[in-house]
Amino acid sequence: MKKLLVLFLCLIMAGSCLLVSCNDNPQNNNASTADTSKVEAGYDSETGRYVANLPAFEWNVNDSVYATFDVAVTSNEEQSTYFSEDIGFDKYATTDAVINEAVRERNNLVTELTGVTVNPIYVKNVTTAVQDDIAGGLGNYDMAMPFLSGAITMAQEGQLEVLNSEKLSAYIDLSMPWWSQGANEAFSISDQLYFSTGDITIMSKISTRALVFNKEMYSTLFPGEKSLYEMVEEGIWTYDTMLEMCKKATVENGDGKWDYNDTWGLVSETSDPYNFYSAAGESLANKDADDLPYLTFEGTRSVSVAQRLLEEYAKKNTWHISSNRLGVDHGVPASDIWVVSLDIFGEGRALFRCSVFSAIKKLRNYEDGIEFGIVPLPKFDAEQENYYTPSGSGTYVAVIPVSAKDPEFSAYMTELIACEAKNYLTPAYYETTLKSRDARDDESEEMLDKYIFANLKFDVGSFYNFGGVGSMMQTLAYEGKTDIVSTFESIKAEAENAIEDTIENYRN
Repeated sequence: MKKLLVLFLCLIMAGSCLLVSCNDNPQNNNASTADTSKVEAGYDSETGRYVANLPAFEWNVNDSVYATFDVAVTSNEEQSTYFSEDIGFDKYATTDAVINEAVRERNNLVTELTGVTVNPIYVKNVTTAVQDDIAGGLGNYDMAMPFLSGAITMAQEGQLEVLNSEKLSAYIDLSMPWWSQGANEAFSISDQLYFSTGDITIMSKISTRALVFNKEMYSTLFPGEKSLYEMVEEGIWTYDTMLEMCKKATVENGDGKWDYNDTWGLVSETSDPYNFYSAAGESLANKDADDLPYLTFEGTRSVSVAQRLLEEYAKKNTWHISSNRLGVDHGVPASDIWVVSLDIFGEGRALFRCSVFSAIKKLRNYEDGIEFGIVPLPKFDAEQENYYTPSGSGTYVAVIPVSAKDPEFSAYMTELIACEAKNYLTPAYYETTLKSRDARDDESEEMLDKYIFANLKFDVGSFYNFGGVGSMMQTLAYEGKTDIVSTFESIKAEAENAIEDTIENYRN
């Protein structure tokens, strides 16, 4: 049934691509080919397409300066998983065919509409490449897709254009549905936004986190119990429920030592206490009415939630095994810890794994693979109103370097590519790849729609890591420590100073 659905969706997508190509008129050199008077919030209900409300394309593509749109993207030279597959096509044999074709169709349409060729430039490190380009005054990149952490650094060093500036807002409309509104809100400081993400990259979804569970192990351990899907629907899927299940699933295999050959409740990471903290609806920092960040960790619930999560994580050999500590605790070579971590779940030795979707894709590689389902991270308690999914900080973001040859040209092309990515790239990844291939049952698909991607949690404190506040829980978890209150107090002044410095850097 799932295979038929995949084929059906692929055919629909191919047909929609043909319809777009037939309906668009490249001769008018205008990316906004629909009647924009009928378009609401960037969506044309008559054609079923998203439309960028852009003015007529005004640059001379016969001038070599404007013949290509040059984008710095991450190669696979240093990144074995998080390399770019969404700006260029026909680069990697491992890229899913439907993704490759969607990027091809999107780029070809952009060329038809503008005459400009989308030209990905693959580099080892986008942040370093852009900084070198700026230092040399080279102007090699019209746009770049660095990781979020690199963009934060470049923004504060004055190396990026302000996307919502008056000169660029004539082209980039950050309120449109192809830009993540949660990301916009979290990334901006003092109403200045230097970078954003959304449909322009699949990485924003690939780096999102959920729980995968072994369906056979669950039914064996908990016969006659409600399914996890039912628990989620009823609002009773909580941290304590997961914890008790994990304890029951954890069994030493009889050789007298605890290691990755045993059976575990959860294959975890040292970032998981923070991930469950975010799933509890808590943040490390927030922003006031003037769009200025401030620390929020000292709230009564935030402290008690963090304390409990760290205390449970520190209990070894009772319910989880830590991927990050496989080398320290079990002698696994550093280069192999993530392979072994996935093997534990993929080979059927864990009830749960806290995974980003790039890892879930890799579960295809297990020929005798387990049957698994996907659920959101649990609520902290049943009184919590919603499930929350911590948005991945490992996403790419779109930036325009100050060395770009023509920032307005860059803004125009960025908006067009982002819009058309919502028409082509997002359906290819989310509907065809993630929901219809990596999700193994209809219930998991429903979890993706209703819970996992419906309530993404963006935490400005985690993203900006003011004074180390964003990484303090992970550091404590790695060290097996639980003294979160004293740790926070020791870095609070530094974090507050970092917030002031960040605000000052943005204002300057």
